[in-house]
Amino acid sequence: MNNDLIRTYSYRISQANRTELVVIIYDLALDYLKEACEVEEIEEKRHAIVGAQRAIDELIVGLNMEFDLSKNLFVIYNFVKRRLISNFTRFDRDEVCKLQNILLKLRQSFYEVSKVDESASLMKNTQNVYAGLTYSKAGYCESISGNANRGYIV
Repeated sequence: MNNDLIRTYSYRISQANRTELVVIIYDLALDYLKEACEVEEIEEKRHAIVGAQRAIDELIVGLNMEFDLSKNLFVIYNFVKRRLISNFTRFDRDEVCKLQNILLKLRQSFYEVSKVDESASLMKNTQNVYAGLTYSKAGYCESISGNANRGYIV
């Protein structure tokens, strides 16, 4: 995962509410699986699979087992994680594509829920980032504005 993608995820996480955060975790898992399919070196594939496993772990930890839906999601997440573990030693591109499809369908469901969730973002005192096209060599410029007192308010 490159630095631009990491910065994008950091910004999205800082602005996300609960359901948007679940969508972001799905996006992370999907990006790691996509990276595992694209890279050629076996160590990079393994690193990407471990990243996807960590994202699945976060989805599992976030489940509230009081609900039947969470129990069903746990079974699906556990299946995906077991398949990722088996792909750590022998990489099967077709199986990774099937896992991507499973996660993509679940992501789409949570995305639809996140569109109607109007709760506030989880992180408070975050900076606003505005990005736009400029005439610089990089093609865009980011400027930070907003809260000068970010930390603890005394």
